[in-house]
Amino acid sequence: MKLRHLFTIIVLALCVCISHTQVDINSDELTAKLQKIQDIGFLPGYAVAVVNKDGVLYQKGFGYSDTEAKIPFKINSLLNIGSISKTFTGIALMKLVEEGKLSLDTPINEFMPSNIYNPYHPKVPITIRHLATHTSSIIDPDEYEHTYLFSQKIILANNEIPEDLKDYIPVYNQNRSMPVIEFIENMIHPLGEWYSKKNFSKKKPGAEYNYSNMGAAIAGYIIEQVSGKTYMDYTKEIILNPLKMKNSGWNHNDIDMSQFVSLYLSNNKKIPHYSLISYADGGLITSVSDMAVYFSEIIKGYNGGNSKILKSDSFQKMITLTSVTKEKTSGIFWQKIGKTHIGHTGGDPGIMTFMTFDPATDFGYIILTNKFDPDGDGYNQLVYTWKTLQDYINQSNDGTN
Repeated sequence: MKLRHLFTIIVLALCVCISHTQVDINSDELTAKLQKIQDIGFLPGYAVAVVNKDGVLYQKGFGYSDTEAKIPFKINSLLNIGSISKTFTGIALMKLVEEGKLSLDTPINEFMPSNIYNPYHPKVPITIRHLATHTSSIIDPDEYEHTYLFSQKIILANNEIPEDLKDYIPVYNQNRSMPVIEFIENMIHPLGEWYSKKNFSKKKPGAEYNYSNMGAAIAGYIIEQVSGKTYMDYTKEIILNPLKMKNSGWNHNDIDMSQFVSLYLSNNKKIPHYSLISYADGGLITSVSDMAVYFSEIIKGYNGGNSKILKSDSFQKMITLTSVTKEKTSGIFWQKIGKTHIGHTGGDPGIMTFMTFDPATDFGYIILTNKFDPDGDGYNQLVYTWKTLQDYINQSNDGTN
């Protein structure tokens, strides 16, 4: 949802730096600290993981995946991870570059069925790199909310709907399925149903950073055109299968729905499960245990290790932040988080997610929770958990625990 980027912005200044690369974790002690935070009670449940290039150092679930049924939130509990999914899109792009099938500086219209351009700068091409660094000049309009396809209508009284969703839930209840290219063209083609010049920046492509879910959706479509496979099949082939992420998938039919968590709004009202038309920007369903394996592999590859999914040079090009405007740096769907961390966050109906690492220290952290509360106590509890993980690792590293 459009609030995904708001969540990213809020988190930016909250990372705590650590200064070493080896740590001996007392899992019982860390679990006790995190359990005290969960006992505060603002989040129904969550799972965390700490990883480095050598593997998974710690993972644990806390609270409930369903509060009414008292079902524990486990490391294998499944949920949407929101915009962290964009890192999979980045890997898919880099794999196609490795295979010599794609250049990041190719104009997107070489792959689109109809011409896509910024109406304020119609002769300036939008490139794949622009999409991946959020400099395409494509801006997410309110109509982006048409991407959410709920399994059933959201039935809430008007006083039960949080303020941040009052305008969106009527849209969610009317959304219809369509091919991703139809969704894209409805938004940014002059003949599209939801097209407006306001869906583009007045600055030319490459000149301004505007976080764009639509840009990631287009990148996913291009991956399909170049690979000759669906986005789901291609990412399964190059990422999920090699890493044995057996509990992960892009559709409810691909996963064990008995392990799927219940999703809660900021006021603790439960909402149905959903999928996204624009899957490449936020549609992966996975668990902390699968994501821990994924993130450790990325950190290993970034540090020059032999990875199953990309060459080390590709990881470097994807994750290393470079200046894309005077004010902003970006990787290929990887972002700066705080002063030293690189990664991604996610925020969608019923979830908040966090995945970052510090290249100087080699530690990575993942938190997945089944509540969306970016402006409330749920978010504060998430941040407290995040800071506690980093503080604990730092102290353990220094031998002060």
